[in-house]
Amino acid sequence: MKLGDHIPTFSLEDNKGNWFNSDEFLYKKYFVLFFYPMDFTPMCTKEVCQFRDVNADFNGLDAVIVGINGQSTSSHEKFYTKHQLNFPLLSDKGAKLSKLLGIKKKFGLITPRETFVFNKQGQLIKHIVSNVAETHIEEAMKAIKKDQGN
Repeated sequence: MKLGDHIPTFSLEDNKGNWFNSDEFLYKKYFVLFFYPMDFTPMCTKEVCQFRDVNADFNGLDAVIVGINGQSTSSHEKFYTKHQLNFPLLSDKGAKLSKLLGIKKKFGLITPRETFVFNKQGQLIKHIVSNVAETHIEEAMKAIKKDQGN
């Protein structure tokens, strides 16, 4: 995907076993979709918990945070519960959404650390690729604030 491209319509199962549909938020909220490699690994746990800790700030910007990787909903639910997360974790089994967004798995197996920020019109306003968790959060917030004229 390149800047300005429209978010693909998607429906993925979340950690609670519910279906998360992108259309429910289109034209209502900003989307921050962050892809992370695995539940329960030290670096991924740090990143996900950092997003948890700033979720209220993103909510204040009228944004929805969603964490995504290819692991099962049961793994996500255990991870969600253990770390008291406050946003959904989606299971991208078969890498359907990853492929739509042009994400290439590392070694053909591991979801890389990438974040996509979409505005309320569903246009990509920022694509972040970094192994530094804080970069994803800072850059996503900056992109939303810039889009809002702040």
